[in-house]
Amino acid sequence: MNKRTASKITNYRINLIGTNKTMQMTQEATLTTEHALNDRCDYSLITAQTNLVERMEKLEIEADGVVMEVPFRKTKYSAPKPVVFCVSPQFAAEQWQTFLVQLHISKRYGAHLQLYIVSMVESYYKMIKEYEKLGLVSIEPWLTIKFPVTDGPYLEPNRNVELRNQAAAHTDCLLMYKEAVSFVGILDMDDILIPTNANSYYEEFEREYGGSWEISALHYDKFDYRTIKTGDLNTQTISSMVKNARRLKTKDAGKSFLRPERFNSTWSHYSRNSDHKPIFLTPGQNPIYWYKKLVTTNGIFHLKKMDYIDSKKIPGGALPVNPGDNITELISEKHLKEIDEDLKETLLHPDISNLASTLPQSDFYMDIVFSCYNESFYHIRDTKWLYNDITCVNAFDCELPQREDMPCVHSDATYHSGPSMFPITFHYATDSFFSRDIGCYQ
Repeated sequence: MNKRTASKITNYRINLIGTNKTMQMTQEATLTTEHALNDRCDYSLITAQTNLVERMEKLEIEADGVVMEVPFRKTKYSAPKPVVFCVSPQFAAEQWQTFLVQLHISKRYGAHLQLYIVSMVESYYKMIKEYEKLGLVSIEPWLTIKFPVTDGPYLEPNRNVELRNQAAAHTDCLLMYKEAVSFVGILDMDDILIPTNANSYYEEFEREYGGSWEISALHYDKFDYRTIKTGDLNTQTISSMVKNARRLKTKDAGKSFLRPERFNSTWSHYSRNSDHKPIFLTPGQNPIYWYKKLVTTNGIFHLKKMDYIDSKKIPGGALPVNPGDNITELISEKHLKEIDEDLKETLLHPDISNLASTLPQSDFYMDIVFSCYNESFYHIRDTKWLYNDITCVNAFDCELPQREDMPCVHSDATYHSGPSMFPITFHYATDSFFSRDIGCYQ
């Protein structure tokens, strides 16, 4: 929602109307946001929350007497694993090696991947679709914001929302799996978490939470690494990428892993709504106050830079140490061998191995995006000049040239504009799909 169309957007009054076969209920929604109201980004993730009817068949929004129906979908009540990792929306994506590392390490330690895709090199997309057929990943189109009908001048939304609306994608994933899994992780594709002294993510997260009601989420620091990759699909090994990783001096903002029943929304790194929030476990007693727990014994293995090398000249390398304690090995040789065997077996599937010659074998979009992001905000952040009330963290103006020899798929949908409402008109999309006619844009 454009938060500048009301003096305080979280005070804007919206009624939600739920209808089932036998009754209709109207409730005023509570509005919350994961963004500070003084942030420079004009469009902000707003979550509307209320309780309506069971087995709801129709949902409507009412504001100032104008009513419109909005499509909705039901949450999942089962999932392939007790842990799901919600991966940030991918755009101009070509780093298929990173996906293989993330997928097979996550699989080994018991997490299911939920991917959001804006745009992706077609051959890479085809590979992920084959993994989806095997039940190893779920994908969703993540849409560029479009207004089919407007009442007058308006800000172009995609330039005035933080980072392709990442927070909304992570919140969508959280709500989708809220009833189905024990833990939800908020990650980028190149954020690799390997449990320490545990055989699974579930085991590590349960150990770190320790049954506490006061911990809102587990927060892991993110440590930057540089490593190698090859363009040969059929000779890929996770071992070569892990054992040739070298720790960089830089760190990035950490990521969180949370119990979904304690959240209804989240930001890209953690929820800004959770810390110091009073929780009443029993009526009339003093509340407890939530806090994020920083996990100091482990950290995220961030594949910040991967350099292409000749697949026939891969160095032996050695296991790096865990970035959290700087003592234990990042991963056991036994687990790494199991992961490599699983990768090798999966790549033998004919529909995957047949894609080998079509996958990118050099970086094109990655270098352009990295340079643009650095100019747009990373450099400003690292020099301590990034102020949220001045800069909207956004790189929508990154110029991405198109290549005929590298076709892309891009998310698209049927877009709708609701009836005019003051001061906010609601726009929505239905029937999302992937198109070959748009190209590799944000």
